[in-house]
Amino acid sequence: MVNILQWDEFQKAAEELYLLSPTTTRYVAKYRHVEGRLVLKVTDDRTCLKYKTDQMQDLNKFERLNRSLMAKMHNRIPAPVSEAAAATGSGATTAAVAPSSSSSTAPVPAHSTATATISSPSIQQGGGGGKAKKNKRK
Repeated sequence: MVNILQWDEFQKAAEELYLLSPTTTRYVAKYRHVEGRLVLKVTDDRTCLKYKTDQMQDLNKFERLNRSLMAKMHNRIPAPVSEAAAATGSGATTAAVAPSSSSSTAPVPAHSTATATISSPSIQQGGGGGKAKKNKRK
């Protein structure tokens, strides 16, 4: 286990580790409120990299690392984010949410068969909560 003290070294090593073995690399972030410490760990079962911090300014760096690793996981190049947008956190939500084009372009049938089966009383559907148990009195 390698504890890295400098953020730039940790970010570079974490991204290189992911690029070497993208299928086995795991990334864990743990925050302990009692200590006020954030621990980041990247491992591929052979190499383990750790970075510990208690500084608030490292949270912006942590968000940038998340965006960078997510972009690599999606095989996309990250959109350029200005430092002002990164400091306010407005770029984090736009980078993480991707629009779903499959649901908006799919045609909606005029008459669905699902409504006919639900409304017919002869078809019994499973699920339901069932009968509630009575409270036992002593």
